[in-house]
Amino acid sequence: ELAHKGTLFLDEIGEMPLSTQTKLLRVLEEREFMRVGAETPISVDVRVIAATNQPLLQAVELGDFRRDLYYRLNVLHIELPPLRERPEDIPLLIDAFIHQTSKEHDLPPVRIDPDALGILLEHAWPGNVRELRNLVESMVVLATGQVIRPDDIPPEVRSGGRSLLPRP
Repeated sequence: ELAHKGTLFLDEIGEMPLSTQTKLLRVLEEREFMRVGAETPISVDVRVIAATNQPLLQAVELGDFRRDLYYRLNVLHIELPPLRERPEDIPLLIDAFIHQTSKEHDLPPVRIDPDALGILLEHAWPGNVRELRNLVESMVVLATGQVIRPDDIPPEVRSGGRSLLPRP
């Protein structure tokens, strides 16, 4: 209802239970829904953008995702590779996140030392852009100077993603 005449972003749609998928499909097809306890439907005109890291077509084949909802959502498919497959984006994202975090926390922007950037470029980023954003925010907020140096990067990132826990 709040997205009427706008855009609704559904993140991790592949995790949506089948019962909710059925309800979503009905809203998309009929362009209306019923509030809980209401007696009249509410009409909505909404653009839906859905994202997932799940292979939805495989989920359809396994019966975990509704085929009709898959085709209803898959009008325009955009494949965005994980961050580890597009390292050229990392410096641009770091710069954007530094400026965003600095502004939000009323802090002066910091710079990334070239050696620190090299470490960040080598990291596998299993948490993708969210992991990078959270790391940059943490480093900006905790920065003691104007430059983020390799020692300012958490050990688990500096270690190349290797676990810091001893093996049993």
